[in-house]
Amino acid sequence: MTEMKIVVLLKFFRGELNPFDGAALECALEWGADVTAVSMAPPSAKDALENLTRLGVRAVLITDPLFAGSDTLSTGYILAEAIKRLEPDLVFAGRQSIDGDTGQVPPMLSERLGREIIPGVIEFDGGRIQTRSGAEASLPRGAIVTFERIRNLRFPSIFSKKGEVEVWDNTTLRLDGDKCGIKGSPTRVLRSYESTVGRRNCTFSDAGSFDALIQKALSKKTEKTAEDATLKTDEIYYVGDIKKVAERYAERAIPLDASGKTSEMFSRELRSLGARVVLFESVEKLRILAAKTAVLTGAGLCADCVSFRRENGSFIMTRPALGGNVTADIVSDAEMAFATVRPEGKRDGEIVFAIGKGAVPYLPEIRSLAEKYGATLAATRSVVDAGIIPYETQVGLTGKTVAPKVYVALGISGAVQHTSAIAGAGTVIAVNTDKDARIFDYSDYGIADDIKNLFKE
Repeated sequence: MTEMKIVVLLKFFRGELNPFDGAALECALEWGADVTAVSMAPPSAKDALENLTRLGVRAVLITDPLFAGSDTLSTGYILAEAIKRLEPDLVFAGRQSIDGDTGQVPPMLSERLGREIIPGVIEFDGGRIQTRSGAEASLPRGAIVTFERIRNLRFPSIFSKKGEVEVWDNTTLRLDGDKCGIKGSPTRVLRSYESTVGRRNCTFSDAGSFDALIQKALSKKTEKTAEDATLKTDEIYYVGDIKKVAERYAERAIPLDASGKTSEMFSRELRSLGARVVLFESVEKLRILAAKTAVLTGAGLCADCVSFRRENGSFIMTRPALGGNVTADIVSDAEMAFATVRPEGKRDGEIVFAIGKGAVPYLPEIRSLAEKYGATLAATRSVVDAGIIPYETQVGLTGKTVAPKVYVALGISGAVQHTSAIAGAGTVIAVNTDKDARIFDYSDYGIADDIKNLFKE
């Protein structure tokens, strides 16, 4: 039997390998495949790739000044052409990068290469996998497969030696310069700044006041904020359960039905409608459709947007960036602008208890406390990635948006991906031993104490 050839796509951020990509590489190595590690990066990444050759992989660095500034559409074009040269049986990649956090490139590669995409692998045993959606299957030859953080990349043997890194620039790839780098990128960052979505004025209290704070929050009347109509654009098409979001930012919000439609069919429909702005509900199926359709239409695609506005005649899309430390304003220079968004949180429960890494040791006690208040349990991505709480409970830009009357954040640090998803909560109560934790800037009440003190009678 011929050895399986796998290309693993890698990204480095501040000199460190993206851990999702590291998991993909480890799975390829476990399988005993013929592995080629490919990274599109500046020349400075060569040393990091050279270290990976000690694991026995072939390393290819794709770099050229022409490629600098590429957005996901341009990056997908460049990587697709490189993959064609390598002719692998499978392509592995992390589900997302920790800096961009978009997950757009793999489905774009799927469209460009005509390969099936299998997203979100959470269990891997050679040729058999289980995905985040619950599907179990054997890996079909030719697929593009994305991985959650399910493995830690092994260390090389102390006896291993470094190999050579192949450097492919555009004299090797011979790509169309108009499709590369800034010139070939329909989206660009206008500005970056610290996120203030959902910021509140926090009043600190002690663990003994926990019940009183919840009762006070439950008795509080819900207030609606006025919408600023001057921020609206004329017309937005939308797909999925995001009618309220589309209506907030457009004079006319027009629904589209994408069920049963291929990316080719959907692209033709958008062109026939003359659509300029299209919002997609940020669920796996529609995220993939948005990325594939962007390839066919040349649309600028922005992932997990938290707000929109009209500025100097342009449609501005705002999203977290750089691992959630900042917020970025993105504009599309293409005829169409696409964005994925979370639906507005539904008030389907009075109280939500959300569990972060710091609360995991107290999970049984938290379950009992939640039962006492009739609260729904939720969790951060790190907790669900660890398999402690089911994925459907995840709150955040890659999970769900919630808007209960009371949101209790237990042991949660407060990354922007999480705080932007709870902005619609009536009252936020945070419990964390670190008084300087970011979550307190997005809470109405803070308890800087050990969680165990909540359970004292």
